[in-house]
Amino acid sequence: MFEIILTSCITIFGGILVFTSGKVIDSFFIEPIHELRREIGKIADILIFHANIYSLPGSGTKEKLDETSFILRQEASLLKSKYHLISCKKFFVFLRIILKETNIESAHKGLIYLSNNIHQGNGSTNEKTAKEIREALKIRF
Repeated sequence: MFEIILTSCITIFGGILVFTSGKVIDSFFIEPIHELRREIGKIADILIFHANIYSLPGSGTKEKLDETSFILRQEASLLKSKYHLISCKKFFVFLRIILKETNIESAHKGLIYLSNNIHQGNGSTNEKTAKEIREALKIRF
């Protein structure tokens, strides 16, 4: 009878240990990486959807230009913040699960540049910057 109770306790403890460690791994590693990838996808969408605005600076209504500028700046901020949430970055970069910090920094600077040049600037320079952002984030379309 003692062996049955001991086996049951060990099984329950093992189940709790596996469940808890799975939740820790999910919370500290998997979810932040997933959030970063979701953010990169969102940036890809923005680069496609707002191409008519940043490729023709100064065109469109002031409200539309302001909105696009705000969105680009906000996504630059979110990209960087979600990257910094990831633990063990060097390990995941080595495994090629996440991008290098230099890629994130390059995309961040490019998004800020586009945000600053929505109202006035050079359309071909903005197009080049958008291409650099796509390359840094490895966005292919």
